Amino acid sequence: MSDVPNEKPIPPPPEIAENIDALAEVKIPTTVSDGIYKNLVSQIDSILKHSNERSIKSRYRYYEASKRFCRFLADNYRLQKFKNVEDRHFRAYAEYLKENNEATTIQTDLSGIRYFHEKSGSKNKLSENGQLNLPKRAVGKEDRSWTPEEISKARVVAREMGRVDVEISLDLVPTFGLRIEELCRLKVEHLMHAKENEQLIVQGKGKKTRPIPVDEEQMKIIKKYLDYAKVSGRAPGDYLISSSEKNGVLHEKRSLQNWMSFHREKFMDENRADMKEEGKKARHETISWHGLRHNYAQRRFEEVSKVSPEKAKKVVSHNLGHGRDTVTPIYLPFLKTKTK
Repeated sequence: MSDVPNEKPIPPPPEIAENIDALAEVKIPTTVSDGIYKNLVSQIDSILKHSNERSIKSRYRYYEASKRFCRFLADNYRLQKFKNVEDRHFRAYAEYLKENNEATTIQTDLSGIRYFHEKSGSKNKLSENGQLNLPKRAVGKEDRSWTPEEISKARVVAREMGRVDVEISLDLVPTFGLRIEELCRLKVEHLMHAKENEQLIVQGKGKKTRPIPVDEEQMKIIKKYLDYAKVSGRAPGDYLISSSEKNGVLHEKRSLQNWMSFHREKFMDENRADMKEEGKKARHETISWHGLRHNYAQRRFEEVSKVSPEKAKKVVSHNLGHGRDTVTPIYLPFLKTKTK
């Protein structure tokens, strides 16, 4: 599990490892602050070993959240002791999380950090979620898809900046409904397989794979980036946009997330919150990479509905990598979602 060089990992119990989505993704890049990070992680390792409160799954979810916080502390504050974390550090991290995470992820991460901080013996008090002006959970109540104009403008911005990886992402995410981490793990050989078999095999959360059918328009995109891979000298085993070096996938994922955070104002419609078509949900006030999965879901739902409307929700759910078709309405602005 651990990604600090020469550090012994603390593996989760095998019976729950497959259910912890974050485990496969958390890899820490090498930086000059690795020594500080390693020291901080060793402190929360000790807390984990001596803690038996809450469920095993919750403890490991909290542990992963605290590890990510340790990286933030090491990179930004050079803090040596976890118990010396102050509310200013915690609040700064909360602001950082708001840039690239959904409301439920932020709330769970902050709860996890508080859990380990309390166990560290610290006398410092950390703010509760209600004091941090966190985004509210509004699952399925808004349309998070992008407008065609926003996608076009984003491509222009990316091209002017020389960000080929961003241009590719703006093509592949809405075309195949990929998560950003799935895109970053996409290899040239996956595109080659898709060309030959008319389905793209994607490695999703928990290393589970799923086939996404490739139609005529999608095949054009596949061939386009096979040509790109050839011109750029990428071998079948190389990633399409990520570096093959250690932690290259995570570096690319963070780079794309940072690009979105710092540049979305250049191409996002400032009146999104006021946009609402009759019979549809209002648009979410901002855009994210995840929103492009909504674009895919909406297009795919309409395609399948023309042929087999009773199967549309299930097909879209499978193509997105979800196990339940009850999740599908979250992505569709014209379907109501169940609320508690």
